[in-house]
Amino acid sequence: MSNQSNCIDPRGDVSLKIKTPEKEVTAVFLACSRALARASPVFDRMLYGNFAEAKSNNSNTTDWIVKLEDEKPAPMETFLNLAHSNFARIPKTFSIDNLYDLVVLTHYYDATHLLAPWIETWLSSVGEIVRDASDIMSKMIWITWELGRKEQFTIIARRMLMEAKEPWPSAADDSEAIQAPPYIIGIQRINAVRNQTIQELLDIIRDMVGKLIIVDEQPRWCRHATWMGHHRCESMLLGSMTFCLARAGLWPVPEVSLLEMSLVDLHRTLTSLIIHDIGETSEKPVIDHRECNPGPYLLDKVQRVMSNIPSTVTDYHFKCLDERAKSLK
Repeated sequence: MSNQSNCIDPRGDVSLKIKTPEKEVTAVFLACSRALARASPVFDRMLYGNFAEAKSNNSNTTDWIVKLEDEKPAPMETFLNLAHSNFARIPKTFSIDNLYDLVVLTHYYDATHLLAPWIETWLSSVGEIVRDASDIMSKMIWITWELGRKEQFTIIARRMLMEAKEPWPSAADDSEAIQAPPYIIGIQRINAVRNQTIQELLDIIRDMVGKLIIVDEQPRWCRHATWMGHHRCESMLLGSMTFCLARAGLWPVPEVSLLEMSLVDLHRTLTSLIIHDIGETSEKPVIDHRECNPGPYLLDKVQRVMSNIPSTVTDYHFKCLDERAKSLK
């Protein structure tokens, strides 16, 4: 790929040679070392400290060139324009991917404060996208964390918990995983709460099935069951329930690791089950089996589980987010 030369500052004294993770030189930026040092403590140490890139180590060369590995040119260009007050060149809108790349970069260079004047505009421009898509939420949770957006961070964390159809990849499992906020126990915490809640919901079904096929020597589900009597009531309830579960892809009851369904979808499925019962018998005396229907029991159990889902965001996280928000004012 050919080099692309970009003049950030016509009077610049340092050239930043950007390389992608594929080690291809994709851009060279002419910049002012002093502007970079003022904007970023990392660049200050790099350019005026004891690093090989420092000015003192390049005083005998005509060109001062600093090579930056594994960077993306687009976010670097935005960062450099911010650092040099080239405000007319700053994008008014961003895609989620580009905003994420920029925030990751400014975090690395300890320069997120440069983004403060544009935060509201940029987040407003991606708001509709966030509401309609779940696959980019892992990037949005990092963006809202780094920018100290407490309300949006909490909403995204909740959506990541409720809408994921499978566990979120984490850095511990995937070196290419999205960067996660520190101190949140991040993706691992969200996955753990998701798995725990799914397990509790599936256990409700397992428990109900176990009670419907119980042996005669133990208490029966049917309220009108007699010792060694027929199981017509339980058989109909069990058949109706398993038929509904099978149509929903939940029969046999799967293990958590094999379930490709979000908590929202699982909750909707379980609360939508229509379990048929015998009703009133025609024989005398009339016996009403409608009270044996496990539907109300199922709804109550499911709602109890859903209302007791642990939060993935703690008071400590709120404190950190408040501190980040203050640092950007």
